[in-house]
Amino acid sequence: MKPAPGRGDPFIPAPFHRVTTDTTRDRPYVICYLSVSLDGRLDGFEVDLEHYYRIAARFKEDATLVGSETSVVAIEKYGGVENTYDEGPAPARAAPGDERPLLVVVDGRGRVRRWSVSQEAPYWRGWIALLADSVPGAHRTYLASRNVDPLIVGTDRVDLALALGRLHREYGVRRIRVDSGGRLNGALLRAGLVDEVHLLVCPWLAGGSSPRSSFVADDLAPGAPGTPLERVAVEPFDDGTVLLSYRAVR
Repeated sequence: MKPAPGRGDPFIPAPFHRVTTDTTRDRPYVICYLSVSLDGRLDGFEVDLEHYYRIAARFKEDATLVGSETSVVAIEKYGGVENTYDEGPAPARAAPGDERPLLVVVDGRGRVRRWSVSQEAPYWRGWIALLADSVPGAHRTYLASRNVDPLIVGTDRVDLALALGRLHREYGVRRIRVDSGGRLNGALLRAGLVDEVHLLVCPWLAGGSSPRSSFVADDLAPGAPGTPLERVAVEPFDDGTVLLSYRAVR
């Protein structure tokens, strides 16, 4: 699937070569990429996953950040198994020089249990679980037995800023792509940790009042400003989808 022919402003070719990482930063550059309906919903429409992940491959992230709810859905819906502890030999760690990204799951309560589903996929070179200190030791032992690094980054819940800082320092992560639902996106937004947003807008209207939107977060205080963005690109495709790309203004 190829982009539609250029049409002049505001249709700007996607400048992914301009997405740079500042080496002076103390945390990774965070890219939120998701597919939405025209009214900003995450449900009620069909997604061409091949098209979606072909675009995702452009970002060349060092780590893919996923929420626990998204992980559980992937295990049960796409893996076709229950989210229960698995047994058997742990997968080998990747050899030095492997350029695939890490899979990092925000799992403050230790909900993700069948890690083998993700580990059997060929997309990641290693696996990290971001945990709160309240997660039981038995769960941490299970993670270690599966060669999943348990990273304690919070007391009762995951401190995202702390987690990103440790991923940067301890794992050399410079760029993260968020592949999750609206709650993780919203938490990153409220924490001031979103650097770029790429919305693949699909030609559907879903409607509804449930919080299945792109960024689910508490309402801003009266008079408080949101996060200003600057347009990076608008890329239309032949199937009617449009990729909207914006960068946060700091």
